[in-house]
Amino acid sequence: MSTIPKPTRIRSKKTIQECRKDYCEHCGRKASGEPHHVRPRSLGGSDIRENLIQLCFDCHRAAHDGKILYPVFVAIVARREKLTIEEVCTRIGWPVPEEMKVEIPGSSTYTLDELIQLYISLQENEDDNRWSKGAVCLAITEGMGVSVRRTASWLGCSAAQVRELRKTFKVFPDETKRIPSLYWRHHRIAANTDEPEKWLTLAADNDWSTRQMQEKVDIARGKIAKKDLQLEKAEKAYRLAEEVILEGGEPADWLIEKLAEIL
Repeated sequence: MSTIPKPTRIRSKKTIQECRKDYCEHCGRKASGEPHHVRPRSLGGSDIRENLIQLCFDCHRAAHDGKILYPVFVAIVARREKLTIEEVCTRIGWPVPEEMKVEIPGSSTYTLDELIQLYISLQENEDDNRWSKGAVCLAITEGMGVSVRRTASWLGCSAAQVRELRKTFKVFPDETKRIPSLYWRHHRIAANTDEPEKWLTLAADNDWSTRQMQEKVDIARGKIAKKDLQLEKAEKAYRLAEEVILEGGEPADWLIEKLAEIL
């Protein structure tokens, strides 16, 4: 029986550490911190050598700003790993760069790699905008002494949003205190704990989604019992499994086979 293919992102702290260098593989200048993921983790990128490249701060920022596109890094990684560009792209799960361009209605024409980078930039800008909004909310409410409610009315949002944005920015005011691989919401959840840096590190080390992180925080606070949470997940899993099995077909056969393996 054929199995249903399911893409799985590889997580490996060991590989990340092995790929760390004290110089930028793009410009040669001094570099520090963790390697850059050519295909971002947020878009399914794995912790494999072919997807990791050490960058300095400026090159890292240029990559996130869309000023250096992924084909440039793929070419560097290919030379380093003694692979072809096609092999590197296959292993990271992204298309081989090509010159064909298409037009976005009302915009301009783009190559495939430019479109992918555009999407990445838009996604990252969403989080960047939240940090900027948080700085504005903090400046108005605490810097100018305007009430949260009045600020919210001026900005066209709720008072709760103003408090949320302000608090998150206040806890993580500069980029050095943030973890780039995590979303703004991870930082927001951490900001609402007594140990924000600890929870942020745990989320990064364990690759928690925002939902998983919130669950861990709620359990630690005693807000929900782990047993109750597991029971809720079990009931949901049962309902989904029952639905698939009753529908029949290859998905049902695959699920039954996997459940048998676990049991």
